Amino acid sequence: MTKRSATARPYPVRIGRRPVGPLVPGVLEECRWWFAVKGYSPGSVAAAVNLAQRLSAWMAEVGAGVDEIDEELLARFVRAERSRERPCSSVKTWIGALRRFLTDSGYLRAAVVEEWQLTPAQAAVAEWRAWMQGQRGLSEKSVVAYCYYAADLLDVVTAADGSVCWDRLNASVINEYVADRGRGYGVAARAHIVGSVRCLLRWALSTGRLERDLSAGILKPAGSKRSVPRGVPAEQVAALLGVCDPATPIGTRDRALVLMLVRLGLRAGEAARLRLDDIDWASGQVRVTGKGREHVLPLPVDVGQALEAWLRLRPEALDRAVFVRLRAPRRMMTTSGLSGVIARLSGLAGIDPIHAHRLRHTAAMDVLAGGGTLSEAKELLGHVYTVTTMTYAKVDLASLRELVVPFGQVPR
Repeated sequence: MTKRSATARPYPVRIGRRPVGPLVPGVLEECRWWFAVKGYSPGSVAAAVNLAQRLSAWMAEVGAGVDEIDEELLARFVRAERSRERPCSSVKTWIGALRRFLTDSGYLRAAVVEEWQLTPAQAAVAEWRAWMQGQRGLSEKSVVAYCYYAADLLDVVTAADGSVCWDRLNASVINEYVADRGRGYGVAARAHIVGSVRCLLRWALSTGRLERDLSAGILKPAGSKRSVPRGVPAEQVAALLGVCDPATPIGTRDRALVLMLVRLGLRAGEAARLRLDDIDWASGQVRVTGKGREHVLPLPVDVGQALEAWLRLRPEALDRAVFVRLRAPRRMMTTSGLSGVIARLSGLAGIDPIHAHRLRHTAAMDVLAGGGTLSEAKELLGHVYTVTTMTYAKVDLASLRELVVPFGQVPR
């Protein structure tokens, strides 16, 4: 038998081969089945179930039952595991996935915060959220983004007793917050911060918390002027497609994604939300849904062929999204994940970083370069207002040259 070195790190505390505790056997078997259905590999399933077994053994030690599982209990379990001389590595890796299993299966009770437990600032943010959803009809994603950027402004005017002093808000305080909150962000994010703060101030004014409108006093962030749209040259698009290996599922998926974005001009969120049922193969059309609207586009031959190649290799997934993750859980790709694919491909191609929205600009600019009109570009992009599409007139050089008056002539 080989002896261990005296300086070797000790093994983590092992659990018995025979599982014990309140999660045996029903919850553990349900856990194994849940992870397998999600598409996790056998090794990953074993690691997740091992963590569940450790949780079950610890619950037996502290005398906790299945009906007592909540966030506080899981936090105590994590602290107990991390306090060991040699913590088990699966705790850090799999506690999030185990929490999702317990939540989906109904074992983990959501933490309920009573209204009387909210601070005045938290109560104000809750009312602001309800106003944005009820009065302005914003989506949950937009509401979350607005609160992320602007809710901390209330902390600036919160008194020592916890009350919100709305009379402390003025242009100087607001602009100082906007400058501090936007530090380290790009132009687009700083513009979002200004828009979020203005939304908060409009709500405060409409509910009588403010006596006058302060939104006009917010300074615009530097560089927030609308610039000329930037497309991607044809050689760089070819480079993106060149690094997509058609012999692998991920390469086939990425190739179909690039063609979908650059030929149809989809937003990243529209491509992420695309469902199998949205593709009408018989009529060669695809239904695109985004920004609360829906429009139908023709399906080009090259895009259709790329989609067909991908769908033949697409693994079984948890939903009917066209573009799904290839790692468990196999489900619809997120908007940021989809844009990250384009950024990864640009790195592999050895070109400057490119994200999904630049491919959308490329589609619109290709329409104009091919002799199309702004109305045709508007239909492709799914814009409601023509003024939104008119920004691409800045890059329609052929049309702009016709408007240039030759030197020395008087314009007619």
